[in-house]
Amino acid sequence: MASQDRFSTESAAPTFTPFWRRLPGFFVYPLQMGSMLRIIGYSLLGGFATILPSLFGGLVYFILWIVFLKYAFVVMERTASGRFDEPGGLSDRDEGDAGQVWRQYGLFVILGLLVGLLAYMFGEVGAGFGSLFIDIVLPAGIMIIAVERSFGQALNPGQIIFYIKTIGSPYLALCAFLFSLLQSSEWLQGFLYGHLDSWLAMPLLNFVDFYFTLIIYHMMGYAIYQYHEALGVEAAVGFEEAEAKLSPGKKADPVLSKLSSLIANGQQDEALELLRNELRTRWDSNDLHERYQKLLVASGKQTEALHHAREFIVKLVNEKRLFQALDLSEQCLKVDPEFQLQDSYQVQDLAVAARMGRRSKLALDLMRRFDRRYPDHPHIPAVYLLSAQILSEHYKMDKEALQILQALQAKFPDHALAKEAKQYQEVLNKVAAMG
Repeated sequence: MASQDRFSTESAAPTFTPFWRRLPGFFVYPLQMGSMLRIIGYSLLGGFATILPSLFGGLVYFILWIVFLKYAFVVMERTASGRFDEPGGLSDRDEGDAGQVWRQYGLFVILGLLVGLLAYMFGEVGAGFGSLFIDIVLPAGIMIIAVERSFGQALNPGQIIFYIKTIGSPYLALCAFLFSLLQSSEWLQGFLYGHLDSWLAMPLLNFVDFYFTLIIYHMMGYAIYQYHEALGVEAAVGFEEAEAKLSPGKKADPVLSKLSSLIANGQQDEALELLRNELRTRWDSNDLHERYQKLLVASGKQTEALHHAREFIVKLVNEKRLFQALDLSEQCLKVDPEFQLQDSYQVQDLAVAARMGRRSKLALDLMRRFDRRYPDHPHIPAVYLLSAQILSEHYKMDKEALQILQALQAKFPDHALAKEAKQYQEVLNKVAAMG
């Protein structure tokens, strides 16, 4: 097979229609029967709550929003897994998790306090900066809550930055769309409130609120699904199947049709040859790479599978699909514990991603004997430090971590990380003295 360098591309070929090309579909989503019944029912109940005593009415309205947001999270989580139909009807038992709503409210409170602090310290400039900060950070936080079901992860700067960086510039477009939807909702509510002088005003205002909220959560779920491979999120439906459902008139790939036919007839060698030939001209297709890798493994061609995996991992890391690259690396290490990446400069990147994804063993396996395999490699100090941190923080192996930190300082006394290693060593020594 030709080398990675020959067929490398600057970016991955699009394998799924991006969210900015499906805007009309987001506005249509709430019109489905189950969603519309909920929106109408909650809107009427919300309108009824306004005529109740203020305290009781406010409580009813608050409960309504908790129930609706539970449903909105179900929609987002289903969409993020590649299921674009609405959840079951009103009798469906899967009514969502109220904990998700409380985590989101907690996120609102923390970010609100931060904006208040900035406004107190820096006046209008601080308030403006804080508002912009919320507009950019909040969508990532809510998406993390949907995926991780963790309040702590939603407040983790590293995780938030990872989501924003992984999605890239389209994330800013997503924020812009979400902000526009909120502004449109507020404008429409203001228009209705100013032109309707009857009891219908409040139910209609609630209707607009619920309708636009569901659009926003569906759009965030779609963005997660679009980048689920790079984000390390498991999906129930592959891109090809999802695209076929959303675009039923789209012409099928003749190569994939032929491939399915060959596999169905037990012609695995012919199917492998077909994929080899296609990859020579379509190296940018991750879908073809995945199929080729899986077929090699299924055919028992482990040597060829490991060779292709090395090339594919290079491509995935270059495209910032780190969690997909980690999955493939882990699979290869199970087959061959001595498996090495093709590009030694990607070991640290993958190890850092593995640590972030709480896959400590995989991180250590990737870095094992790095200094022996690449004696003069410039990443050795960083690998030493990361290995020591994982051993100490995840395995409580402070003795081994201290040995690595001492080796880093002895071998690389002038390196920028030597100072950080010394500080980390001092912390471990203090902890040991206290214990």
